[in-house]
Amino acid sequence: MHELGARPEILRRGWMSPGGGVVWHMRALRNRQHWGAFRGRIADWLADWPHGRSDLLLLGPSAGWCLPSDFLAGFRHIHAVDLDPLAPWLFGRLHGAHLRRAGVRLSWQRADIFGSLDRLLQAHPDHAILFGNMLGQHRLYCADVASAEGDLTWLRQRLQGRGWASFHDRLSVDWAAGRSAPSTVTTQGSLSSAALALRFGGDGIWLDHLTAHLLPEDAKCLYLPWPINPRRLHVVEAGWQAGP
Repeated sequence: MHELGARPEILRRGWMSPGGGVVWHMRALRNRQHWGAFRGRIADWLADWPHGRSDLLLLGPSAGWCLPSDFLAGFRHIHAVDLDPLAPWLFGRLHGAHLRRAGVRLSWQRADIFGSLDRLLQAHPDHAILFGNMLGQHRLYCADVASAEGDLTWLRQRLQGRGWASFHDRLSVDWAAGRSAPSTVTTQGSLSSAALALRFGGDGIWLDHLTAHLLPEDAKCLYLPWPINPRRLHVVEAGWQAGP
């Protein structure tokens, strides 16, 4: 059995976890006005995802700050899983009315996705799977880089044979306030972190989020600039693995 690298004390503290909780939601509320272009590109990418399923297993969506309600409303049932105890309430505030009008059944489970993945896959064998900008945060929950890389390698292997999609942080860097964000990049196959840093042109030290090998080698990859706040730029990779 795979031994997870995540630190239990962090996982128990969902209220203040690095990728969710009170601090993250306050930052999202403060900076969401800068995210319009990014959210629009994510909406277009999701509209093109050929999942072919009527139900969705939505993993790590937080409040769904960057998810389009119209995309979510295309499913019959969404089972969302997140460690953050605030996620269901905030997700409901952002998307609930739209989903109710569309007749979508929404259920929630509070769980560590890495520790629960096998059970989730078994319980939802016919659902499309979407990781909602969570996998690039996993290194923040781990004691060391090797543990985080091991977890992500295990996850990719465990998802073999399933159709799934993910958008996730690849790199992040300090960014001069007022400087224009770079253009979106599309490639066939994942770019290396070094190549991405050159393409996006940051001046500081890039943080590698260890997600370079998540997607299939021949996947069509979309690289999106996400100005998470006026002084910090994330490069987000989006792609999918076709299902059976």
